[in-house]
Amino acid sequence: MPDSRVTLLVPSCDRYADLWAPFCALLRRNWPDCPFRVVVASNHVPCTEPGVESLCIGDDVDWSRGVRAMVRAVGTPAVLVVLEDFLLRSRVDTAGVLARVDDFFRLDAAYLRLRPFPPADHRLARFPDVGEIDPGAPYRASMQAAIWNSDDLLALLVDGENPWEFEVFGARRSDAFARGFYSAHAAVLDYYAAVTAGKWIPYGVALCREQGVAVDLAARPMMGPDEALRRNVSRVTNEAFNLLPWRARDRMLRWFRATGLRKPAARVDPRVPRG
Repeated sequence: MPDSRVTLLVPSCDRYADLWAPFCALLRRNWPDCPFRVVVASNHVPCTEPGVESLCIGDDVDWSRGVRAMVRAVGTPAVLVVLEDFLLRSRVDTAGVLARVDDFFRLDAAYLRLRPFPPADHRLARFPDVGEIDPGAPYRASMQAAIWNSDDLLALLVDGENPWEFEVFGARRSDAFARGFYSAHAAVLDYYAAVTAGKWIPYGVALCREQGVAVDLAARPMMGPDEALRRNVSRVTNEAFNLLPWRARDRMLRWFRATGLRKPAARVDPRVPRG
């Protein structure tokens, strides 16, 4: 019997339907004993992959409204939110995932990230595998794979926001929440975010092919060599910067802005489509 406390929710949309087959194929391959009900949610196009439930919520008004409708329709106390391009790379330790689920409920948490990206700020004496994320931390509420208290996720969503705005502005709204935000110290799910800017990252295509999973490049193109190189350089730079504690990074950014060397980040346009 599935764990009735948690639903694995894939909050997708019709434009990303081509990713459902590789996502589900790698889920079946690498997590055959997944203990949760799996729901792939979209707008009007149903997901017909075996082993999952399809949920169609209607027109894609905006991302936040869509996720709110999905969480409400699922109806479990918690949801494990996993995006459709998070492709599992290796076999999942189900006992390890269930241990983090137990930690989540024992902590009465709002959120527990299953991959330390970014890592927690403090260790907990009674929970050696989980740490607490401080208020003020960047991406305190992020779209990395995480267990959410359904009511807290609903309260954190604001109409009109896209996923990137949610990670920035939702993180700051989370600072006022009564329940805590946490992260596992070690990755519980080993996955790769295979799509960016609406295109396949070459490694994501290679990952699928290595595991015998087909990718429809007619439906979604793969980045060219120049695009992939620029992305990799940017990623390495960001990861190196993120090795610094977030408070030190924040002080550096404030100094750069004060000196005019870096302009304040512009508010993201929520009308920009995902990808």
